[in-house]
Amino acid sequence: MAKDFDLELYRNWKMTKEKEAIISELEQRAECEKSKIPKLLSRYDLMKRWKMNNRQSVHNVIRKRKFPEPIYRFSNGNYPLYLESEIEIFELKNPMIVTPESRENYAKWISLNVILDN
Repeated sequence: MAKDFDLELYRNWKMTKEKEAIISELEQRAECEKSKIPKLLSRYDLMKRWKMNNRQSVHNVIRKRKFPEPIYRFSNGNYPLYLESEIEIFELKNPMIVTPESRENYAKWISLNVILDN
């Protein structure tokens, strides 16, 4: 098939029955592969998901907590991608980061119970 990279298939510019069969098989394989790809989130996705105003806020969460390791990195490792299900677990364990209101309430609680606690 095309996996063997048969150059003759590429030299002939006309659509042939052989090419049609190969294309059909590859389209089916591509659909199957697409259905197996898990939902991945970038740092930008996390920023939007948590309604944060800047990337630094997301970086602070990722850096300071037991945050899931990236499942994949692209562009020479510069852009980590996280598995959505692991992010959901993290959010359940750390609900204070999920919304601006929960972050504000957590900051108030820290102020009253940790900083001002006598």
